[in-house]
Amino acid sequence: MSAKLKSKPIDVKGKVIHVGVDIHQKSWRLTGLVEGSIVLAVTIAKPNYHSFKKVISRFAGNQIRVAYEAGFSGFDLFDRLSADGIECIVTPPSLIPTESGSRVKTDKKDSLKLAKLLESGMLKKVYVLSPEQRGHRQLVRTRRQIVRHRCDVMRQIKSFLMFHSIDIPFPSNRQWTGPFLKWLKGLQFKEPCLTVSLQPLVQLYCYLDEVQKKMTSEVRELAKNEIYAQNIKLLKSIPGVGDISAMEFMVEIQNVERFSTSDELAGYLGLTPSQYSSGEKIRMGRITHEGNSRVRSALVECSWILISKDPVMRQKYERIKIRRGAKRAIVAVARNLSARIRRVLLDQVPYQLAFRKAA
Repeated sequence: MSAKLKSKPIDVKGKVIHVGVDIHQKSWRLTGLVEGSIVLAVTIAKPNYHSFKKVISRFAGNQIRVAYEAGFSGFDLFDRLSADGIECIVTPPSLIPTESGSRVKTDKKDSLKLAKLLESGMLKKVYVLSPEQRGHRQLVRTRRQIVRHRCDVMRQIKSFLMFHSIDIPFPSNRQWTGPFLKWLKGLQFKEPCLTVSLQPLVQLYCYLDEVQKKMTSEVRELAKNEIYAQNIKLLKSIPGVGDISAMEFMVEIQNVERFSTSDELAGYLGLTPSQYSSGEKIRMGRITHEGNSRVRSALVECSWILISKDPVMRQKYERIKIRRGAKRAIVAVARNLSARIRRVLLDQVPYQLAFRKAA
């Protein structure tokens, strides 16, 4: 990758043009290569697809391959290029090879690097969902975001009450029921500023609670769609997996057949242990945390329920917990659960509890 590019003119007729695109909000940098020679080096100051097509139209008749990094810009460029019959690769930034000792980062260098890697066949590509699938995924992701916002507000209210030494006249405030919310709304303080400070938080919580209920209803309705219904039914045969967690898995993964092995799926979810090896010594570390964090979190949540229902998974958890601790044990269960989910979907057979006979 460090070799100098050819600078002499080259006849591009009938040859493949490899275009690397470095995308920013205010500009796109395009670099095109043919057999190691730069044949295109353009910055589009006001980026849009019309301008992009105008730039590459000079290579009409050539096969054009395009690559850009996955990120804030989404997949609109991919969709438009694909619709026009132009091959496009969206590559994950974390998997782009880096040059040792290189600390200079510019739009020109990044665009050129993408073009060179594309031409050499060294770029990994992300699995791009269809616009409809991306819409379904966004619905489920938005619901999870609302859940997190709601939990954040809950913590803020709890901290407020604790800081100002307010005793909660309920056995437990883990479930914010109607009586508890009524009590919160009616709280009055000697210092008026405290009342003014608390009430907006209570109102915000109530609003987010209603939005969460609505979003949950929307996700459950989507789960009944014929696209997902059969797979959701199969996934719900797994103890701990319900409509929401099953949908989180389905909208993020969509086609489980794209993973040739369970290890490949675990790697995608960031559930694969990191490894350190030197000579004859091999040490397994923590999970990589790379990949899809949403599904990873959902699987860990489901695993806590699974170990209370599945004796074999419980034994696995207890065995690892003794040596590595509870956190690593439940992650190991989640990794095993991902493999079982893959098997359930591939075989189209419900989950079966296994009972080990005592030795």
